[in-house]
Amino acid sequence: MPKVHPLFFGGIKLEQELKKVYEAQKLDTQIFEKEKRLISAPKMIAAMEQEIETLKNNISKEKEVIDELEKERRKKEKELETDKDKIKKYESKLCEVKTNKEYQALLKEIETVKSTNDNIEEDILILMEKIEELKSDFTNLSAQLKKKEKEFDQNRDKLLKEVDTIDKDVKKLKEERDNLLSDVNSNLRTTYTTLIEKRGGTAVVNLKNGVCLGCFMNIPPQLFIEATKNIQLILCPSCNRIFFFQEDPE
Repeated sequence: MPKVHPLFFGGIKLEQELKKVYEAQKLDTQIFEKEKRLISAPKMIAAMEQEIETLKNNISKEKEVIDELEKERRKKEKELETDKDKIKKYESKLCEVKTNKEYQALLKEIETVKSTNDNIEEDILILMEKIEELKSDFTNLSAQLKKKEKEFDQNRDKLLKEVDTIDKDVKKLKEERDNLLSDVNSNLRTTYTTLIEKRGGTAVVNLKNGVCLGCFMNIPPQLFIEATKNIQLILCPSCNRIFFFQEDPE
């Protein structure tokens, strides 16, 4: 026996009402897709904001590293100047010493300080290279940030306008759907709205070649024949969606 809803039997009026819920389904499908877009828009904006925030944090960290390296460079340069002054003092004492031992000791001190200075100068060069590299990265990141912020402003404004348009469209579509359903038998309307909630926004489906186009399960041959007549409320045995047959759906 066909799976016929017990509250509905054949008739032209039922066929007309099935046609209305089928049309309501097309509207609900549009509403469902547009509402998904409404939900996704804030997420897209949040993702763009997060991307910009991450970039800002990276730039801030880069600046901190640069500042620390600059501080270390200045410290090394100060040490270098101090040691250079020390060398000058040692060299000025060379002509004052009276013994060869004292002279050799001063020469050794001078060589030690000079060796230390060579290392400091090498450290300073390494720091300067690293600073220049980081400054280049910092400049590039700052340019990226400026570009991203401009893109964000443009995309956010575009999305917000789109959301406003979609919101108006959804309200209009809901009005059209509600007007259609207002003329439908209350029991059929309840069945339809229940299925919309339970079946992912799809309550009414077509059928083709013995297959439900909602769940794509095979339909018993006799049930398929009865469903194609559109004069009874017949539900899919597998997914319980309402059948409405159209030979060439739009």
